[in-house]
Amino acid sequence: MSTIADEIIAKMNATHAKFLAHLAALDSATVNRRPADERWSPREIVAHLIDAERAHRRFLQAVVSGSEMPAIENFDLDAWNAARVAKRAGLTVAEVLAELEKERAETLAYLPTIPDDAWARTGAHASLGTVSVEQVARIIGLHERLHLQEMIEGTDAGA
Repeated sequence: MSTIADEIIAKMNATHAKFLAHLAALDSATVNRRPADERWSPREIVAHLIDAERAHRRFLQAVVSGSEMPAIENFDLDAWNAARVAKRAGLTVAEVLAELEKERAETLAYLPTIPDDAWARTGAHASLGTVSVEQVARIIGLHERLHLQEMIEGTDAGA
């Protein structure tokens, strides 16, 4: 495994452990309650991370394999995120967490297979523009860290 994959996986695992620990410490009312500023509830954050992780991994797989990402005209990230979260509105936190764990396992299994020479390859991402495989792989963990911070702030504020 490359040192890039090692580093990314270590950071992802550390963040994910903190994310899961914070989520586990919340009662069911807090997990399902949106903060006063209308950000997502912790359950909705988990639901969002499922599709984000899958989309990022698919981007990695396409770029590494040399495929072109399909161009999406007038892509609206906010609308896409809202629709994907709404799709899972009826699921419990346990159900969305199980889906997230499945996606994370697939990501962790894929990252070590990326050839050393592929980390610098770039592709056109629908919302990020032209980015490298390494940048997107790092974004997965960073994205979870940002939503963990959002969840901590929302639940610590007595959401």
